[in-house]
Parts: sequence; structure tokens; C-alpha cells
Amino acid sequence: MRWPGGSPDKLDHDLTGWPLAGKHQPVGCAKCHTKQSPLGKTQYVGTKATCASCHKDPHANRFGGDCKKCHDERAWGDFAKDKFDHAQARYPLTGKHVPVPCEKCHGTPATWTGIAFGACDECHDDPHAGEFKPKACAACHQTSGWESASDLMRDQHPWLSLRNGHARVGCKKCHDRGNDKAPSKGNSCVDCHKAVHEAPFGNRCDGCHKTIKWLGLPEQIGRDAHPKTAYPLEGKHQRVSCASCHPKDKPAAARYRQLTFDRCGACHTDRHAGEFAARAAGECAACHTVGGFAPTTFGPPQHATTAFVLDGRHAATPCTGCHTAPRPRLDWRQPKRACAECHANPHGDQFAKELAAGGCASCHATDDWRQPRIDHSTWPLTGKHATTACARCHGETQGAEAAAFRGVPRTCDGCHDDVHGGQFRLSAPVRRCEDCHTTAQFTLPGFDHAAMTTYRLEGKHAAVACAKCHQPSELRNGVTATRYRLGYRACKDCHANPHREDAR
Repeated sequence: MRWPGGSPDKLDHDLTGWPLAGKHQPVGCAKCHTKQSPLGKTQYVGTKATCASCHKDPHANRFGGDCKKCHDERAWGDFAKDKFDHAQARYPLTGKHVPVPCEKCHGTPATWTGIAFGACDECHDDPHAGEFKPKACAACHQTSGWESASDLMRDQHPWLSLRNGHARVGCKKCHDRGNDKAPSKGNSCVDCHKAVHEAPFGNRCDGCHKTIKWLGLPEQIGRDAHPKTAYPLEGKHQRVSCASCHPKDKPAAARYRQLTFDRCGACHTDRHAGEFAARAAGECAACHTVGGFAPTTFGPPQHATTAFVLDGRHAATPCTGCHTAPRPRLDWRQPKRACAECHANPHGDQFAKELAAGGCASCHATDDWRQPRIDHSTWPLTGKHATTACARCHGETQGAEAAAFRGVPRTCDGCHDDVHGGQFRLSAPVRRCEDCHTTAQFTLPGFDHAAMTTYRLEGKHAAVACAKCHQPSELRNGVTATRYRLGYRACKDCHANPHREDAR
């Protein structure tokens, strides 16, 4: 094995399939063939022929590994500029930038990295002298040409939008001092347009009409502005769609400014079919609120304006207790007004005369059926009688049998049992219950023994307990009663004689 010519540097490199050209010709063999065999000899087979195998890629592989697309072996800086795809750079060339010579931006000699391109004014002078800062030039202008600003301006126009209605207006119509100068009239809506709203919406029309669209605005804009109108949206009106009140089939004027809303009936159908036309001129707000059709606000105070005042227990009775028509209950007329037309008569014909004269109200009030307005003066209720339930004397209604209020006994023994076993009514002198007792309590508060029995308690007798002399006795009928009429008054009837002869 030997080198043709006697040494490696004399090899015809064309025979390897990779000719040495340009700057590669004077490079020594060891500069590229850096690998060595296990014996320490230079290896020539297997050396890669790609640029990146020997040269560091200053582009960090941003343009791929094929350096020959732009460069050749003659010189790195002398690359084929016409073959360079600028779209692969961080700043693609578009519009008027495409035909600009490279030296215009990169200079001579050229500098390819570190070129500022973050803002237009890094290369171009600002003809507006900063008037539109901080807005970027690209907000109005494009690379297709400086004069193409008018199209883009309609989307990026300062102060107001040039969409919809303004889209048909030429620039000079407003910019009478130049397109880059504010109109002499001013830049607010009311400088050109007359305010049409009666509501105090202010002069910033763009707050609602920011897209220069007079009608067909988003619903939320109308809802936010409605509190400033003559009809704020409250209650269930807040959830009603705009088209329900402002129908599109009406002309714009009739749909908004000429819309009538002074009466509920202007929008809502009278579900009562005129039944309440005479009340508040038929206005629904007399009984209903915007919070909902039900529950109604028609309560006892309003009911007092009808022919039937709600008082007492009637005030707590639900409407359905009297107005029993099936749902929906839209007919509220109620011909029944007398007590007996709604309530059963538990007295039978006992009070036919009173019922004919004044009805149940002759005795009862609406506050409570069990608290009658009875004049008990013919038999005054005193003491314990005043707190005794009526049913204790008059009984209670049992089925078809009415409680008795006529012919009730008025004597004590008509209601109370004789606990004395007839001692005071069957033997002389006859005594009535009220001769000894009062209605305050059955126990005698103070018994005048001398006046009532003609037997005066004196001396030791005054301190003797009643039960010592008056003891219980069993009567013939088996009833036990305290014996008050003793039948004896002599000392010997109670006491033993200590002076008898046989007692010595």
C-alpha cells in the first residue's frame, strides 16, 4: 500500500468523490481527517462530507443543514443572496419590503445579525412626530404601501369606529385639515350628530353604539341603559327579551320612543276580562307587582274597600277558603256575604229570632267563635262562673243535637250535686246554697256560726276544728256526707259527765 505520488497531500482528491474547491484547496489533510486507528495512524475512510461535520452552524440549524443553498466553498460571506428565503428569518419580507436591497437594512459591509426590527420607527421616520404614540404604525399602515392606511384605518381608527354607518363616509368628510389631523368640528359624536335620546345617556354615544350601529344593538347594552330611561326594568321584566316589548315588526320610532307603557294593559292582556275595570281604572298594579302575577298584593286592607271587610279570623283565611272556583281563579266575584251562607248553624232554631234580625253577628264576632258577645246580665257570671267554659253549662253540639242555650237551669242545684245529702233542703229551716256559699269559691271564707245556727261558739269551742263536731256519716243510699245538722246542743250530747256518782 502506498500513496499515489508518495504522500497524502499529493492525492488527487477528485478520486474520492468529493473534489476540493475554493477555500477547501489549501486546507491540510489533517484538518479534516482527525480520526486515528488503534495503532495511532490517521484514518481517511468514513470522514463525513457535510458542512456541519467540520463547521459550526452559526444559525443554530434554523435554516436546516444544507449550507450550500446559500453558501459555496469560495467565501462564507459571499453567499447567494438571491437564493436566501427571508421567510425563514425572524422578519419575513412582505409588501414593499420585498424589493428593498439587502444593503438598505444590513449595511455595507453587511451585518446579518443584531438588526433591530421590533418597531417600524427603528428604520422609518415617524411623519406624525409621535402624535399617535403609543399606537404602533402597523395599527394603521401595512407593508403593502403607506397610502394603504385608509382600509386598515377603519378597524383601528382612533376615537371612534369607522364601521357600519361610518364606513360609507369619506375621510375628507370629517378630516378637513388633513387625514392625520383631528376634524375641526371635534372628535365626539355630538360634534357631528344631534343627540336624540331624552334619557340622560350623556354625550359618549360610543358607550352603546361603539360599532356605529344605531339599531340592533346587543341586548345587554339596552338592559344596562334601561335604568336611565322612563321605565326601569324591575322584577320579572328583567328577564323578558327586548323583542317582546320592542317588536321588530314595528317602525323604529314606534318600537322605542313612541312605545306606550303607562298602563300594564298596554303590553299585557287583562286576564280578568274587565271584572276590575271600576277599580283603579282597571290598572293591574293595584293588586299585582312586577315581581310576579302571584302572589297578589290584594290583602285585608284592600278587601276593606269591597262590600265585605275582612276582619278577625277572616283576615287569616286563605283566599281559596271563600273563592272556591277552580284554577285559574280569575272570577273573584263572591255573592255570599251572610254568615249562614258559609258557616253551618250549630244552634238549630234556638235563635231564629236573632238570626232573622241581625244574623250570627248578633252574638258572635269574627275574632273568635268561642268568644260570643252575649249579654249575660239576666244571670250575671260572677266568681268561678266567669271563668267557666260555656260548654260546662250549655253543653256542646253533638251530631245533630245542638248545644242548649235556652232553658238552662239557673239555680245551683240545677247544675251542682248536693254534697250535703239533703240536710239543708229536706229539713227545716231550709237553706239555699247561696245562703252559705258564694261563686268565688265553695269553701266558706267566713261562717257566722251564731247567726246561721243559733249556736254561738264560745270559749274552748271557738278553737275547735269544724270536723271535730261535724264528722262524715254514711247515708242510707251509701253516699258519705259531712253531718252539719247534728240534732243536739246539750253539753252531755258531746261530753261525758265527770260528776256522776259512779264516776267517783
